[in-house]
Amino acid sequence: MQDIYDEEALEKLEEKQHDQTLESLLILAALASVTRGRIEDELRSFYQKYGKDGVVTYAEARKWVSQKDRRRRLNTLLFSIQLSFIDVYPKFEQEFRDMLTKVMEMELSFFAIDIDLTDFPLRWGIDNLDWADRLVNDIEKWTAVIQSDIKRGILQRKNINDLLKDIEKRFNSIESVLESLSVSETSAASSIIRHEIFRELGIDKYQFYTRADERTCETCGAMHGLIFPMSAYEVGVTASPMHPRCRCWEVPISSE
Repeated sequence: MQDIYDEEALEKLEEKQHDQTLESLLILAALASVTRGRIEDELRSFYQKYGKDGVVTYAEARKWVSQKDRRRRLNTLLFSIQLSFIDVYPKFEQEFRDMLTKVMEMELSFFAIDIDLTDFPLRWGIDNLDWADRLVNDIEKWTAVIQSDIKRGILQRKNINDLLKDIEKRFNSIESVLESLSVSETSAASSIIRHEIFRELGIDKYQFYTRADERTCETCGAMHGLIFPMSAYEVGVTASPMHPRCRCWEVPISSE
């Protein structure tokens, strides 16, 4: 039988969950790459239609698409950028849902307990949002900043190649945010379901653990080894994650 009070076994569980997160992150990064390619294709097409020598002037960008289609060319381009993110969101959402479910199922398997994960609440943090809220907020930000990059690039009469480099940099930062969000949300999901498991098992106290290496932050380092009653269990305050990319975990204390 699995020793649920073994901090080393729980550390290995956390490592397995982290590996699962990284596997899902590869899929998320691939989805982001496809979206980036679609946006780059839209930009190349726009510059080919309305540009000269690799540049589109703001005056040209502001003209109507046609006499029949009384939409500004630039507005049409920006709307297509928005559609690119709208179209990819359901795929991001499904991958996040699968990733979090797998992590929570690992918890249930380790502790040999059965809890219905359907509509299991995953809100946490000062803002009390869940992963879906944060994902929507991030995608809305990405849409807005890339649209701004494009408008600013056209106003500055940037060459298409330079504008594409700006988009590449922006997507590099998007992938970084995706990684941070994935690691943080899976850590939170693990911690939230562990709280429920501890309650189901009648656990009275738990101990906070961190890796205690050169990468450990001051906050987590100061928390390492502290013991709390279950009544004090609060994700982000007395339970992991304490911050984005947190590598900490909770271990139940035996009542014997």
